[in-house]
Amino acid sequence: MWLTESARPGTHALLTAAPLALASPFPSAPAAATTSSSPSLLRFLLLVAGPLLLMAAVGLLLRRRSRLRDLGQPLSMPRAVFAAVRRADEAGMRQRAAEEVIRLAGLARSATAAAARARAACATADALLKSARGVPDLAGVFALLHEGHAALGREAAPLPLCFFHPLHGPALRRIPWRGPERGDRFPVGACAACIRALRVGRTPDTLTDRAAGRPVPYFDVPPEHSLWSATGYGSLLTDTSLAARVQRELDRSG
Repeated sequence: MWLTESARPGTHALLTAAPLALASPFPSAPAAATTSSSPSLLRFLLLVAGPLLLMAAVGLLLRRRSRLRDLGQPLSMPRAVFAAVRRADEAGMRQRAAEEVIRLAGLARSATAAAARARAACATADALLKSARGVPDLAGVFALLHEGHAALGREAAPLPLCFFHPLHGPALRRIPWRGPERGDRFPVGACAACIRALRVGRTPDTLTDRAAGRPVPYFDVPPEHSLWSATGYGSLLTDTSLAARVQRELDRSG
């Protein structure tokens, strides 16, 4: 039933009641609820988004480190190259050596002193490759390329390739060693595998050459008959670079 005009509250009553309604605590309840829920919402967002942000930051850091490694990679010959060469036959070794000569030549195009040393090692490696007569000479090509990469990396005293088998790759450190046909002990570069073998009294895996018609460890060939026995692929040199020593031999024999 509709209220009649006389039954409606008067205007004065409505105006009088309005301030009371504004002062009542009930209208403020929704605001209080919103305020109290804000910290909970914030905690929820932090719990959900925090780990995601941390994972994203870690991923970004790992990608950045990976890019830095990739940028540094051209300054060293990857170990995978040596692993591939050890599995290859002589023809495969020659092909890979030619590819690595081209690669180093491309990296050594700048006019810095380091690049000049790298180009000298690269040129000597190329000349040796053209006259290489077997695996010991091809191993020498890789030793020269290693020296060129070390020059680009501005290494003050770079370690040579492994003395016992240069195709094992760069030496881990120098160790004292005395061969069966040599006198005093002297330090040679050795890879981790050869160091472990010597530590337990085993003969390391060695690169062989031929002497008197039979295969022998290359360092057992008399030094006057073998450039590599005389230099140890760089381990036995103290006063000159391997590139300079090999270049002198090439000039003498050419």
